[in-house]
Amino acid sequence: MPAILNQEQLQLLLRKYNNHQATPEERRIVEDWYERVNGDTPNNQGSELSALKETIYGNVRSRTGSGETPPQERNFKLYQSWLFKAAILFLVFLGGAYFYFLKSDVNFVTSHQFSKTKQIKPGGDNAILHLADGSQIVLNEAANGQVADQPGVEITKTKSGELIYKFTGHSNTEDVKYNTITTPRGGQYHLVLVDGTDVWLNANSSIKFPTVFANNTRNVQITGEVYFEVSKDKTKPFIVNTNQTSIKVLGTHFNVNAYDDEECQRTTLLEGSIELSKGNERQLIQPGQQASTYKSSDLIKLKEVDDLEAVIAWKNGYFQFERADLQSVMRQISRWYDTEVTYNGKIPTKEYSGKMPRNAEVNKLIEMLAYTGIHCKVYQGKIIVNPK
Repeated sequence: MPAILNQEQLQLLLRKYNNHQATPEERRIVEDWYERVNGDTPNNQGSELSALKETIYGNVRSRTGSGETPPQERNFKLYQSWLFKAAILFLVFLGGAYFYFLKSDVNFVTSHQFSKTKQIKPGGDNAILHLADGSQIVLNEAANGQVADQPGVEITKTKSGELIYKFTGHSNTEDVKYNTITTPRGGQYHLVLVDGTDVWLNANSSIKFPTVFANNTRNVQITGEVYFEVSKDKTKPFIVNTNQTSIKVLGTHFNVNAYDDEECQRTTLLEGSIELSKGNERQLIQPGQQASTYKSSDLIKLKEVDDLEAVIAWKNGYFQFERADLQSVMRQISRWYDTEVTYNGKIPTKEYSGKMPRNAEVNKLIEMLAYTGIHCKVYQGKIIVNPK
């Protein structure tokens, strides 16, 4: 449900209009209000708004070139339905902030909160390719086309920015070289392994893999968060190793969240089937299920996932939270915007659910978070959270 603007918020917008400081969009909103809204002024709105409406009348006349005195019934009048309309227009002006949260209050963020904002920017396609000989290639700076040539494989960067390994001939175990791709905080990357498996790395993640799969299995090692669409090969199971688990697949789509700073590792299956191992424990996972493991135990916990798209929203350009705590939300933001998050006061125990684009500039990010009741400001290159 849209937010209802309070008196202070209305006064701020009207003052900007009357002081000739409003943007064209803000002027359009105010003038649209003046021309369209009818009704009686609500009680307890104060004399200041009454004075402001008279000034607006003069400004509207000067901008439109009208010399006519509008009828009494078209005066700038405020009432509850008017406030509802104003809220919708104001949300549009703020940039489509559609980030919604459960059990949260709405708060208005004024422009003075951004006066000390530094250049905190959303992440992008940033990664480093570490070759077996120790050399490194910064992929977001590399030209399109062939970036490296190793025994049995050609490595190419496409126009869309993905990295593709292409098998070029016969190879043996002596030809196998291990490469690693790492993404920094504020980075992500998409690569295609030599067997055709698609791999997406989230921020602050890595994958170590052989340039060719010459053995009976296809083994890779990951950290952070990685989404796989594994190419089917019944003769060579695909095995993903983390610092906690081993995941065996033949051909399937799944997401692994294995950040060290998260309370547990989560493996979510979207398609096919996988076998997850931790210590002496084994668990077969079916589509729509998520397995959680903890460092302190070999226990594997299974649960059904209501919204699989939320699990891989990061790959599709969104933050999406389902009953997440505040610190979990802010950890994702911290990684993607490559900035430190600190807290003032007691951290609330609410659970949040919502969705927002990952390409939002930091000022829009702060505005969208404010609609959830998460009150933030940017100061000296950090995001400061002020829980209430």
